[in-house]
Amino acid sequence: MRVRVGPQPPQVLDVDVLRADVNPEGHPHRLASVDAAARHGASPHCWGRARSTQPRVPPACGVRHICYAPGGRECMAAFTTVLRMVWQRSLGQWRLMLTVALGVVTAAALAAAVVIYTEAVRDLGLAHALRSRPLTDFTITVHSSNLPARRREFELRRDLTARLLQRAAGWLIRETVRTGQSATFFLTAPGQPVPEDPNRPRSLFQYVERLSEHTRLVEGRAPRPPARPAGGPPEIEVLIGRAAAERLGVRPGERFDLHPYWRPEVAPVRVTVVGVIEPNNPAEAYWQGRTDRFAVTTTSWPTYPFFTDEQTVVDVLAAYLPDVTVSYETYAFVDISRINARNAARLAADLRALDQALRQDIPYTRVDTKLAETITGWEQRLFFTRLPLFALVLQIIAVVMYYLVMIGTMLVERQAGEIALLRSRGASTWQVLAVYTIEGGALALVATLLGPFAAAAVIALLGPTPPFRPLSEGGLLSVTISAQAFALALFGSLLALAALLWPVWRATRATIVHYKQGLGRPERQSLFLRYYLDVFLIAVAAFLFHELRQRGSLVTERLFGGLSTDPLLLAAPSLFMLMVALIFLRLFPLALRLVAWLARGTDGVVAALGLAHMVRAPLHYSRLILLLILTTAVGMFAAGFRATLNRSYEDRTAYQAGSARRVEGVRDTIGLAPDRLAATVAEATSGTNATPVWRTTGSYTISQYRYADFTVLGVRPDEFARVAFWREDFADRSLPELLKPLRDNRPPASSGPTLPLEAVYVGVWVWSPLPAGAASYSLRVVDAAGVPWDYTLTGPPPEAYRPERWQFYVADLRRPGLGRTPPARRPDRSAPLRLEAIVLRPGLAPQVAERASVWLDAVTATSAPELPPDWWEVGLPQPVLVEGFESLDAWELMQGQTAQPSPGALSRSEARARDGRAAAQLTFLRQRGGFLLYGLRTRGDGGRLSLLASDTFLKQTGRRVGDELLIYVGRQYVPARIADRFALFPTYTPNPNGAHLLVANLDRLLYETNRVAGVEPNFANEVWMGGTRGPAPDAATLRERGLLADKVVDLEALRATQQRDPLVAASWEGILFLCFAAVLLLTALGFVVYSYLSAQTRTLEFAVLRTMGLSGGQIVALVGFEQAFVIVAGAAAGTLLGLPLGRLMLGYLGITETGAKVLPPFVSEVSWRTVAVADGLLALVFVATIAALALLYGRLAVHRALRMGEL
Repeated sequence: MRVRVGPQPPQVLDVDVLRADVNPEGHPHRLASVDAAARHGASPHCWGRARSTQPRVPPACGVRHICYAPGGRECMAAFTTVLRMVWQRSLGQWRLMLTVALGVVTAAALAAAVVIYTEAVRDLGLAHALRSRPLTDFTITVHSSNLPARRREFELRRDLTARLLQRAAGWLIRETVRTGQSATFFLTAPGQPVPEDPNRPRSLFQYVERLSEHTRLVEGRAPRPPARPAGGPPEIEVLIGRAAAERLGVRPGERFDLHPYWRPEVAPVRVTVVGVIEPNNPAEAYWQGRTDRFAVTTTSWPTYPFFTDEQTVVDVLAAYLPDVTVSYETYAFVDISRINARNAARLAADLRALDQALRQDIPYTRVDTKLAETITGWEQRLFFTRLPLFALVLQIIAVVMYYLVMIGTMLVERQAGEIALLRSRGASTWQVLAVYTIEGGALALVATLLGPFAAAAVIALLGPTPPFRPLSEGGLLSVTISAQAFALALFGSLLALAALLWPVWRATRATIVHYKQGLGRPERQSLFLRYYLDVFLIAVAAFLFHELRQRGSLVTERLFGGLSTDPLLLAAPSLFMLMVALIFLRLFPLALRLVAWLARGTDGVVAALGLAHMVRAPLHYSRLILLLILTTAVGMFAAGFRATLNRSYEDRTAYQAGSARRVEGVRDTIGLAPDRLAATVAEATSGTNATPVWRTTGSYTISQYRYADFTVLGVRPDEFARVAFWREDFADRSLPELLKPLRDNRPPASSGPTLPLEAVYVGVWVWSPLPAGAASYSLRVVDAAGVPWDYTLTGPPPEAYRPERWQFYVADLRRPGLGRTPPARRPDRSAPLRLEAIVLRPGLAPQVAERASVWLDAVTATSAPELPPDWWEVGLPQPVLVEGFESLDAWELMQGQTAQPSPGALSRSEARARDGRAAAQLTFLRQRGGFLLYGLRTRGDGGRLSLLASDTFLKQTGRRVGDELLIYVGRQYVPARIADRFALFPTYTPNPNGAHLLVANLDRLLYETNRVAGVEPNFANEVWMGGTRGPAPDAATLRERGLLADKVVDLEALRATQQRDPLVAASWEGILFLCFAAVLLLTALGFVVYSYLSAQTRTLEFAVLRTMGLSGGQIVALVGFEQAFVIVAGAAAGTLLGLPLGRLMLGYLGITETGAKVLPPFVSEVSWRTVAVADGLLALVFVATIAALALLYGRLAVHRALRMGEL
């Protein structure tokens, strides 16, 4: 640096900063010219400040105290000189500056990558969401119901609809189609009156814009304009669809009268069918999936849909019938290729506003489209998908910032002598910072400009990778660089600049005296550690995690609705990671002393010297250890979260499916045995290892006004355990062990009396004091498959009924059911039927409650095909006694209709026996609102239904394992006992407020819920399959195969759908790879730079050791020992930190792309393969660095290093 004293007045000190050369030890040369400048009157307290006789003028440029001349030319020259100095300093240490520049560019690129990557993924996600639904769902349909058809009202509605559509989505609409459908007319033959039959034929007029372009004339001709005779009804030529013509038998030339139902006094409109048409392509969007335009099949009466044109409806029909109403529809077909992530939100808002505007301006009008719903769902999925991404990127940026702090610290330490000398010669802190700010600002500017492009290039290269290949079709990923990407890149660059200036600011506080004192002493602890600021950071992190634990998620709900994220909570993982790392650094010196004490007795100089040096200067090694800790922790978290996420996606689909394939909501199962249901469904769906399941709902009374609703799942324990998905955290034991109490809870074998194998009729003698119609009777039998069948017992004709005498009631076993049994279903007669129950259903009750009794005796059966004419008097021909009621030990009163015991009674009566010595007396209460059913049934085993209860059920009801309770399920009350508990069960979504689950043995559950005869029996309605033999059919295909079901859930189909969704399949793979690769690269680079600068700094020390007798190999071994100790300690500490960090954060990042909690919860997994690859790369860097240091020390000239140390 040379300072020239200008000769011109006033006295101006022209500071010309030429350069700052650095000697091999990293110390600046002496600045003798500064001393000379001081002798010419320069102030010793200010760099470049001169004593002047003129008043000081504020500088005109940003560099303080460079020039005090009144003009700005000298300031600009001085600023240019400073820039020249910055440039020459950077060239003098370009290798180190290159590592700094790489870190700054990486920070900017990572910050920009958040936006670029999420925009690329969100575009893919939006495209997937739009492609996954049929185009007809996105058509904007405006429905206007029952509006006048007069020309003035019609044009007002039409123009307003078109204007509002154009304003809301004109840029998206490619064409519109107007349609209309008139009110209903009664149809008759010409001149005939309207019949009184409620199923009389109806008709309507309809028009569709540009109909001729989308249909073809099958028969006849096109209509001509209508003619209206003066004062008479119009005569309109119409078309009809081919399907309706064939269904109704209509041919061209037929004429009809259409009578307006609302004005029967008006003469009918006359129509002539002149042609039959059919659509060119019924599947095209023009028809919007509607088939009722060509044939109406949903009504019980014949409907004739006639086609005409819009002008005829408005100008002819409405002119004749001014009060006729028409329901209008306007279809706006959209071009979804114009929708992207930048206009989607505005489009959804405009569509919602369109619906509100139309509802306000046009009565009975609404907008129907799935477009806004799809966009809103996509936005919600995108919001929740990006949460873990932001949390991870914050950790990565934190590591990059620390890398820059470390590199900046090493850079400043190398220039510490220069900075101290500048400060001692009068330079202020801000002047020194200005030099480094210009230097770092240039790097930040370059990084801001290059970072987004670098991020975009790397992200585009992810297209051919496996996660993105199905989405990008093997090409490069489409990316866009927005202004937000540059803004985030600038933010990342400014953070990097702050990280670089932090060590500079610390160095500027040291004078030359402090610098000389520090050369021979180890570095002191920083203020951060000396004043226990790390403890404060621990407290902050603990508070944030307390908030996370209280909220349970990173998502918060706004005061007026909507979801948001707290930036501090997103930063909580980074703070936690830094907190644990700082704790490690505080304990690291103590650990070093402990290791050194334990190794004090070992032979060899390498370990002793290495440990002694690390114990003396632990902070020198703590920088690299901290970088390794952070990198390894992030790597463990990333590898763990990736593996965990992959498993979670598999577990979520398996939990949702329950098994390999599941058919849910099978209908029409009356009379179908569970085994037969499973076989039928397995055959229809190409499944294997099928097991029947019954899914139904029930409730439990907690107190007088509190109820707990639940779902009951009846399963076959052994079969279910083989096909169902299970995870060890669902309950305290494995699934077979959990189901063991249900395995032992089998139903008792039927003990009812058997009917003859070939029985055709069965009946019972009844003695009743009740009048005719006061009671009806039925009985229940069980077939060979255990299926219950109800039969109505037919009594004597009303004219032959006699109270207070024995009369016979009979059932035809060829006609089972109480009205809903399918005709094709019949009992399994491979074994004799067993009588299960006899039921009495009281009829109209008297005004005053009264007790009544009926007597039952001699249940008989016959195989005779016909009954005698007076069978109610004589009974069955060739009767076989089934039950004589001589003893009632095998029978009991039917219970279960209410939670209270039945008010009836069952007793043995000898006084009124018809055959034998006794009869069964059934006493009951006739009252309004009383019991619906009384009867006797076979006696049960007295056991209870064993249940597995969800934790949410136990928590809400206050019950515990082992408690007995009464539940209402299957339209009756069932005594039960809680045998065990579980937290999760396949297909079950817990909800503490009411969505509970109980699991029972299927056969026992069906037995208990079919004990109340006379009520429709219960049957299994679901099938779980453990294997498949082909793709799963949909509900329509099942219907064609004769099986009605709500849906088929297939595990492989769910996983394929999941993999096709970019917000699920690819949203994490790419960013994890990019982030971890960037951190790994910077860590390797930091390790190399650290080792190189450390070697340069310790050249004199190693030269002295060589003079003391250490060989070159021992020097290399010493360095290798120190580096290996640092790497092993950092990697071990990072691994120990990363594992709990991952487990801890999984609980808070465990939300799906829709915002719901992940079900089942995450199970922590670690991809040790990824960890091994990362550790292997670090090991390669370590080996290469040690080899380079060995080469460096092998060329070390001891005498030259000693002479350099004397300087």
